[in-house]
Amino acid sequence: MENTGGKIRSVAILCNINKKGVGDVASELVGILDSLSVKWHIDRDAARAMGLEGFERAKLPDVDLVISLGGDGTMLTTARMVGEREIPVLGINMGRLGFLTELDTNEIESSLPDIIEGDYYLDSRMMLEVDLPGNNHRSFALNEFVLDRGQSPRLIQLQIFVSGYLVAEVSADGVIVSTPTGSTAYNMSAGGAIMSPDMEAFQITALSPYTLSIRPVIVGPHEEIRVIYEGDREWTPRNSLDGQPGRGMPDSGEIVIRKAPFSAHFVHYHRRSFYDVLHRKLGWATPPGRTRKDAI
Repeated sequence: MENTGGKIRSVAILCNINKKGVGDVASELVGILDSLSVKWHIDRDAARAMGLEGFERAKLPDVDLVISLGGDGTMLTTARMVGEREIPVLGINMGRLGFLTELDTNEIESSLPDIIEGDYYLDSRMMLEVDLPGNNHRSFALNEFVLDRGQSPRLIQLQIFVSGYLVAEVSADGVIVSTPTGSTAYNMSAGGAIMSPDMEAFQITALSPYTLSIRPVIVGPHEEIRVIYEGDREWTPRNSLDGQPGRGMPDSGEIVIRKAPFSAHFVHYHRRSFYDVLHRKLGWATPPGRTRKDAI
């Protein structure tokens, strides 16, 4: 869903310090924010590299905007960190693909002042809430939850229920439950469908299922997905959220996935559609040997 933004008076900057040149770009950001009289905070790791004091990521300040300086992985980390506070996030790409980011580094000087003045719009992305067996801790993801066989050479036995109804019983390497935002990530690589990110839905995609009769399934956002699994006792199954290792699990158990009670909110400056990004970033549905511009 889209809505227009308001004037920005305070900003937190989160950086992936492993990206080459991130310190120089962060310094440029700080200089522009100072010139615009915007109060800013920067995370501690990046601040140390700049000889400044910063905030601990677990203690994100109360701000109007979070700037994520890195790539798509940094955007996912930022979305989880912001969580239920639902602070808008502006992504600046210093990675390879930048599918989720809005600006390239060469656009900061020309675009950031407009954004600070409120010339932007927001789109909201649903997130996942995951309950793992063996603990009372809730985990969240923007892209996807993945259960896989980990180091075991053996398949996992899966029973997948949607709101109490058995949908699939299958042996597989694992299963992905993705959001529309995550549909263009691991889900796509595993043969899942691409979903528009303004949808609210889950997609359930089995990983290398040992059957000819199963396909990805898209279900509504108010459904509760329950995965009962039985794995290898010697090498227990593995789980991940947005590509980050999850908490340890027993060899067998039950996982519950539902829509998170909050959303991620991304700042957009450019008036381009999701389908433009698909063409430009992923080369979607463009004839061989032709660019997107040629194909129109």
